[in-house]
Amino acid sequence: MSNQDTENASNFPRLGKTSPILSYFCVYNPSLGHSEENTKDQILYYTAKKVIPADVKIKQVGLAQALVSFTSTFSPSQPTQNVHSQKNRMVFLQPEPGFWMHMCIELGILRRQIKDSKGKEKLVTEYLDSQLNDKALEAVLKIGYEQFKLLNGTFSSIIEGPNPGQPTKQKTRLLMHAIEEFFSDWIWKWDFDRLDTMCFTAIFNGVPTQSVLRADYLRVHDLEESIKSEFEQHIHHVFVLNLEDGALVYRSPDLSIEDVCALRKYVLKRAENYDRTEKRKADLEITSKKDANNKMSGLKQFTKSLSQSHILSYFSSGGSKSTEIVPTSKPASITESIHSSSALPSTTDIPTEPPSPSESVAPEPNERKGIYLTGLIESVAIGMNGEERPVTKSDLVRVHISSSPPNDAASQQDKLLYEYYLLVYKHKSGLVWTFLLPATSSLETVLSNPTFYTNLENYMSKKNVEQLTDALMDDIANMKEKEYAKK
Repeated sequence: MSNQDTENASNFPRLGKTSPILSYFCVYNPSLGHSEENTKDQILYYTAKKVIPADVKIKQVGLAQALVSFTSTFSPSQPTQNVHSQKNRMVFLQPEPGFWMHMCIELGILRRQIKDSKGKEKLVTEYLDSQLNDKALEAVLKIGYEQFKLLNGTFSSIIEGPNPGQPTKQKTRLLMHAIEEFFSDWIWKWDFDRLDTMCFTAIFNGVPTQSVLRADYLRVHDLEESIKSEFEQHIHHVFVLNLEDGALVYRSPDLSIEDVCALRKYVLKRAENYDRTEKRKADLEITSKKDANNKMSGLKQFTKSLSQSHILSYFSSGGSKSTEIVPTSKPASITESIHSSSALPSTTDIPTEPPSPSESVAPEPNERKGIYLTGLIESVAIGMNGEERPVTKSDLVRVHISSSPPNDAASQQDKLLYEYYLLVYKHKSGLVWTFLLPATSSLETVLSNPTFYTNLENYMSKKNVEQLTDALMDDIANMKEKEYAKK
């Protein structure tokens, strides 16, 4: 093939199938920019797969508004949520009055060669519109908004603050920063090739529940009430998840299932990240020990072979023409000089592996039954010389949910969000206990004290949480055996 033919072939599109890909995603509010001069102020967040000029961004948002406005004339109560074109899919979501989330997805492409009626080959390009499910895409946007609202509150509450009114530039920038911080990490993790899985988990956005014996369920409820009483009503809500399958084992009666749905996703993701980090640390520790052992054995072998080499025998006998035995002190000093000039360390100078913390520190009298994933969490700091030391760092997580404090019937009728601290405790059994505490300054002080975490864990042990956990895990195993037997 000539160079010209090679260049022409490289210019042809590649055959085969390509995946759908996000073209751009944005969040906007038309009321933030009424005139043509400040149209760009409507855009609160914009991200795309490539660099887009500012005027193109404005045109894309303008087209989105025009499509929504046009379709609203036919269905005022329910504006359009998706628009199909030959090459793209446009999806719209209005999570709050005035605020819109919008994304454009480039369809997957199938390119293949076929023969026409005359037997000549030609390239056919097919856009795979049926590969994307509208309901799944809409539901994924809803889940994204729910997770944002869980960690930050509503768009309106951020931009208006406690005193609703005309948004200021400072509040608008605060909202823009919050949106960017959340969505910039979340939006590009989508895998449209797994839309069948996304479709199921997004559309059926429920909470799987785990059946347990009624007596054991009531024991969990009694433990919750006892904890609330012991800790002066600091803890308002509790729910328990089975980490193996993410099923809900227990929730407080006044904690709404809608809130559990959003909280469950965050808690499971937190536990998943912790397990991944622990596995990575364990793998690195094993690799480090293997490398250290390999270096040690290799250096010992090299030193041994060097001591038996002819170099030493040459220096030990070459300095004298006599066949008399040379005093032992002479070769010893020469050997030392050889080691010194070759910069080869003696085996006694090789640093051994430092003792592990478990060897240098006496074990605690009571074995830890679990670990906190939020609040004051255990971590590892690396010193200037590469040494690791355990540290405790603060990671207080605030969440915004609609479930009101207990015995607050009047406020439960309002569509307000209440702010809580999220305290996640992962038990060694695989059950994850999550506690919701009101986000007040006094509770922040309590959660900054390590004693609170120790007292909570000890109190749960005092109330026989180990026996309760064993009973729950037996219930779960028995239920799964019965389900398996039915199949």
